[in-house]
Amino acid sequence: MRKRLLAVLALTAAAACGAPGGGPGSAAPPSESPTGTATTAVTAPPSATATATTGLHPDFDGDGHADLVLTDTSATVNGKYAAGYVAVVYGSAAGPDVRRHQVITQDSLGLGKAGTGGGFGRDTVTADLDGDGRSDLITQAGGSTVFVVWGGTKELSGAVELTGAAPLVGDFDGDGHADLVTTGGTTGGTDGQATIRFGPFTRAGKPARTTTLDLTPDNPSYYTARPTAIGDVNGDGKDDVVVTWSHVFADEAPTPRATVVYLGAADGVLKKGPRLKDANGKDLYGASTLTSDVNHDGYADVIVGLTCESIGDETTPEGGSRLMVAYGGQSGQSGQSAGLKPTVISAKTPGLPGAPDPSRCDFGYAPATGDVNGDGYTDVALAVPAKDGTMVALVLRGGPKGLTVENAMSVPGLSTRPTLAIQDLNGDGAAELAIGTSYASAADDAVRVLRSGPAGLSTAAPTRIGPADLGLKPAPGDSLDFGH
Repeated sequence: MRKRLLAVLALTAAAACGAPGGGPGSAAPPSESPTGTATTAVTAPPSATATATTGLHPDFDGDGHADLVLTDTSATVNGKYAAGYVAVVYGSAAGPDVRRHQVITQDSLGLGKAGTGGGFGRDTVTADLDGDGRSDLITQAGGSTVFVVWGGTKELSGAVELTGAAPLVGDFDGDGHADLVTTGGTTGGTDGQATIRFGPFTRAGKPARTTTLDLTPDNPSYYTARPTAIGDVNGDGKDDVVVTWSHVFADEAPTPRATVVYLGAADGVLKKGPRLKDANGKDLYGASTLTSDVNHDGYADVIVGLTCESIGDETTPEGGSRLMVAYGGQSGQSGQSAGLKPTVISAKTPGLPGAPDPSRCDFGYAPATGDVNGDGYTDVALAVPAKDGTMVALVLRGGPKGLTVENAMSVPGLSTRPTLAIQDLNGDGAAELAIGTSYASAADDAVRVLRSGPAGLSTAAPTRIGPADLGLKPAPGDSLDFGH
């Protein structure tokens, strides 16, 4: 089963804060775990342009150490197949400490019951919605239900239920409080409506105010319009919403065909900004979208992975699968006159390590961002196909001229379509790379965390976190894709 990345691979990275008081229900204690679960995903940050309220290192208990989030939307919970869970491994000065972990299901929140196919843990993000200095966990179950689980002094505790889907977080009015944007549901449609709830939130889940954002595409041939990433692309101190417009061909899933930026505003009324272009002046689009300031110029850049044409379609897109970076600027995209033509990297780009296979369509799968060597520039990790049928994780370096293949490194021998996330898990200023495997053997079913430092990442002696470390056991029929 293929799990969606986004804003959420399953190693969540967004740091921030929570709020005092209590909410209905309570999160599962560290000793609780779903019955018969075998799969977990690594959650990646929805955006790598951190603000005070939506940063890169979730800290749910406020101890100053980043916590690791793992999700599995296909896990069996109390006999319910694909009910899903979220697991948190709390951080320490040495990194994730599996002795302190917490497994959260819809059952454990006391807000309804986990159901077959509910997929609790889908689209997980973190932010300080209530402003108490601790990160809160925001996740989805079903087609239109979002749960907020509040950070606490010891662990996540208390939760509220909101209506919506595909949650993303940012500070859209620049007031220093985290805001939450959701769509109406997962079924798609041409209405193109999103809801923005502005922080701070009460523990009852009430925002300071709420507005509706009209994302209706200019052309009715675009069937869906969905927020896919958050970042301050025009550098005005207010986060912007990156929206993907998609077609639907026959009975296929929505297929991205354009990317539009809606610009943040002090009054909370976001306006449609630029329609982003690739290096050839055509629409920029892809299956995976995220933001980060790759060249450290104060503008969030939009990073897009264009892999197969659509879910279930292994056709290589025109021009080949690729990773693209559209650089931010005052208007929302930097012009070529500034020397920042969009970067395009494919299997045919000279100098890439790992000998990627240009005949396959999954180059650029699962992009993730973070600073792996602490030099102040965002680096980009991505999964690419190798000629032996496996996948390779490439880590490309950011710099003043943008993303480059110079000093790139590769991690070979990965399973089919791994998940990747970059997060500073030990607080040394250099971010680690977490890799979730898929369809591995039972003995190899784990998340691996590669250490980092001034020289970059090291593949020697990675930290391994498997289901047994979290008290989880496979249920009959569950797939072996822990960390995917």
